[in-house]
Amino acid sequence: MGVLTFGFGVWFHRLSTRLAVLQGNITPLVVIHKEELIRYYLEKGILPNPSLTPRRQYLIDKLRAGTISYDESKELADALRVEERKAKEEGNNDAVVAILGLLALVIILAALSKK
Repeated sequence: MGVLTFGFGVWFHRLSTRLAVLQGNITPLVVIHKEELIRYYLEKGILPNPSLTPRRQYLIDKLRAGTISYDESKELADALRVEERKAKEEGNNDAVVAILGLLALVIILAALSKK
């Protein structure tokens, strides 16, 4: 039993290390392409979908300006997850990709602002 526990611990450590390296590699890439991700989302993810409410526009504007708070990031991420489910149900793959790109940006910026 001890060997199994040790093996699981080694496997978990290696997985954690790989995820940390992946996050370190992806984070700058997503942040660098912030404007492109937002533009693609607005073109493919939300239009012609009428879900661009004034509140959502406000949060996207704050995201674009880099002044979005952690709580606002969580709010936007929750709204994007709902929108992602709807886009999947409709089979709108362009919207799903756009939403996931923006969601990645929101999550990364929220994590950076929390540090």
